Amino acid sequence: MRTRLNSLLLPAFAIALGLASASLPATASAQSAVRATVNDQAITSYDVSQRVKLMKLFHQPSGDKAVLDDMVDEVLLDQVAKRRGMSVPDSMVEERFNGIAKQVKLPPAQLVKALGSQGVQADTLRKFLRAQITGAMVIKARARSVKVSEADVQAQIEKQGIQTENATIREFKLQQIVFVVPKGSSPGYVGQRQREAEAFRKRFAGCDGSLAQAKAMKGVVVLNMGRRDTTQIQGPAGDALKSAPVGGTLKPDVTERGVEVIAVCEAKEIRSSAGVRAEIEEKLATEQSKNVGKDFVAELRKNAKITYK
Repeated sequence: MRTRLNSLLLPAFAIALGLASASLPATASAQSAVRATVNDQAITSYDVSQRVKLMKLFHQPSGDKAVLDDMVDEVLLDQVAKRRGMSVPDSMVEERFNGIAKQVKLPPAQLVKALGSQGVQADTLRKFLRAQITGAMVIKARARSVKVSEADVQAQIEKQGIQTENATIREFKLQQIVFVVPKGSSPGYVGQRQREAEAFRKRFAGCDGSLAQAKAMKGVVVLNMGRRDTTQIQGPAGDALKSAPVGGTLKPDVTERGVEVIAVCEAKEIRSSAGVRAEIEEKLATEQSKNVGKDFVAELRKNAKITYK
C-alpha cells in the first residue's frame, strides 16, 4: 500500500473541507463498472472515484491508476487478515474517524456533512481507515516473523563494547482495569466507556484504594498482570511504562475487550541483560524488516489472480 495518512496533511484536509461550497450528492452510480478483480473480489469504478475524491481532500497523489493499485494491495492484505482470523473492531475505526473530526475541529456529524458536500461518503473514509489499520496489522505480524539470531545479538554487543554484567532492567507490578464493552456496541457506548475510564484515571489514588473501588463498579473487571519488565510489554504501552510513575496509570486503550487502563503498582530496577539484548534485537529486526511490507505485497500480487478491466 502506497497511501498513508499523515497527520501533517490534516490541516490541508480541513481547508479543503472548509472550501466546500456546492452540495454534491455522494450516491453510487447505477452504471458503476468493475475496474479490477482480486481473487474474484471486485473493485468498482465507484469505489475508485470515491477514493480519488477522498485523496484530493488530503492533497495526496490521486490518479485513478495509483488509487486502483492501492486498493488492489488493500484487498490482498484484507484477504490475508480474513484467512488468519484477524479483524479490526468497528469501535477502532470509529475512534480513528472521530479523531480526524477532532483534529479538523468538526463534530463527527459535521464531518459527515462536509465530506458529503465534496461528493464523498463518510463510509469511504471509514473503509479507507479500516484498510490502513488492517494493512498495518498484517504487515506487523509478517515483520515479527523476521528472526534475529542470538549470535547476531551477541556480535552486536561485542561490537559496541557493552558490559552486560552491569546492565539493569525496570520491572513493574501491574494491574489492568477493563471497562467492558460488549461486542457490537454502538460507537456512542464506546465513547461513554472511554469517558468513564478517563474519569477513573483522574481519580486514581494508587492501587490500594482505587483498585478496590474499581472492583465495585458496574461492568468493570480488575485483572492482576503480575510482574512484567519492559521487554515483555511492547508498543506504545511499553514506551509509556518507561516514564510512568508508581501509583499512576497509562492512558485508556480501546481493545476488543473494551476500554483498558493499566495501573502501575510497583517498579524497581533488577540486574539483567535482557533489556540490552531486547533493544539490540529490535534494532536489528527493524533493519531487516524495512522492506517486509513492500516485499510481502509483491509476493501476494505474484500469487494472486488479479484482473484489470
